[in-house]
Amino acid sequence: MIATNVMTIDHPRWREFYQLLEGPEGCNFQEKVPGDCESVTWKCAGGKDKSLARAILAKHFPDVDIEKSFEYFEEHGGYCDCEILFNVNRQ
Repeated sequence: MIATNVMTIDHPRWREFYQLLEGPEGCNFQEKVPGDCESVTWKCAGGKDKSLARAILAKHFPDVDIEKSFEYFEEHGGYCDCEILFNVNRQ
């Protein structure tokens, strides 16, 4: 069992974290042309930058261990903010 102080897909507030990270406070996914999935844009610095996830965790989940959560994300392919959304949730 994974401790609830680590944000994982099993954390009781995972869905809330995921929605915040994909929303305006996070990667801010947008369809430039409504209904056209090819026109989707988002913000992410790439590489190993998880600054959006860090800010969301710090603001909304103060009891979560950010560094241990990042270890979990990377173990599951989440090396940057958008990869957390693309890869970590696909288990």
